[in-house]
Amino acid sequence: MYDKLTIQERIRDLRYEKRLTLEELSDKTGLSKSALGSYESNDTKDISHYAIMQLAKFYGVTTDYLLGLSEKKTAEDTSCQCPDNAEICAYISDKKLNKRLLRELISHEEFPRLLADIEIYIDNIAGMHDSSRQSFAPYGILTHGLTLFVRS
Repeated sequence: MYDKLTIQERIRDLRYEKRLTLEELSDKTGLSKSALGSYESNDTKDISHYAIMQLAKFYGVTTDYLLGLSEKKTAEDTSCQCPDNAEICAYISDKKLNKRLLRELISHEEFPRLLADIEIYIDNIAGMHDSSRQSFAPYGILTHGLTLFVRS
């Protein structure tokens, strides 16, 4: 079974990949050697936002990766290049959507199955459309542990 790496393990592994000592890393990041050592130990309780940002910038990884929120070390290009998707890209760009969450959702192996289930659900609801309703209807569905609410 795959165990997710802790923040401390990620920070230590990145330093090992670069073959750096704590002292060398301290010189390159401006973070103290003792602080860096405590970040790599399993007994540390708190790592400052500044330190996370400095380490992510130095290693060329995302802060989400360091924090264990993503398994992807680097951010992908999120610009929309396909003209067929202009409306979708405009919506995503204009709204305050969690783009990291969207990337994780889309890259999940079960995403095509989720879309198929949503399509079946929407098609069935569309056939039952009542034109007297004007706002969001609380049609909640549970699909693979994800509750969705759709506009009717």
